[in-house]
Amino acid sequence: MAIKEVAQKYKLRIQMDGARFANAVVAMNKTPAEITWKSGVDVLCFCGTKNGMALGEAIIFFNKELAEDFAYRCKQAGQLASKMRFIAAPFLGLLETGAWLRNAQNANECATYLEQRLSAIPQLELMFPRQVNSVFVKMPERVIKDLRAKNWHFYTFIGVDGVRFVCAWDTTKSRIDQLVSDIKDAIGFATSPSEIVII
Repeated sequence: MAIKEVAQKYKLRIQMDGARFANAVVAMNKTPAEITWKSGVDVLCFCGTKNGMALGEAIIFFNKELAEDFAYRCKQAGQLASKMRFIAAPFLGLLETGAWLRNAQNANECATYLEQRLSAIPQLELMFPRQVNSVFVKMPERVIKDLRAKNWHFYTFIGVDGVRFVCAWDTTKSRIDQLVSDIKDAIGFATSPSEIVII
């Protein structure tokens, strides 16, 4: 609401980055309309790649007048696919079958499970409450290096020792168990009991 008030004050438009739009719909138990145009959003970028598609995003204008030059701008930016129907078709499958919500539900549930498993490890500290499918945690640098050596992929741009784990639409609990096992191994092999520090 605060963003909407500022936008209205300065006559600005609101664009929602919908990279995890489906995850938000599931987590908030709201309709897509309730968290977009009914809340003052003018444009939604609805991501397909983080919801099971190979590629593609749908740009949705809730006010058609705002879309007047959009096709031209896409073409000028080199973003006009000659066979757009091949990119658009998978969206039909996602939306018509309800897979977009099932995929998001799985990702959110796996993140909840990951959060629970990580919170049980004393040497780790959760940085923020989990809201959708991402878990932010602080862990020792030596553990981060060990995980990377085992080909785990994650981001470390969140402060000192901060790690972001993201559960995808196809993440499984068995894969999470393997990650947690590798974290515990890294902590166990990297330190002796006297050297373990509670962060």
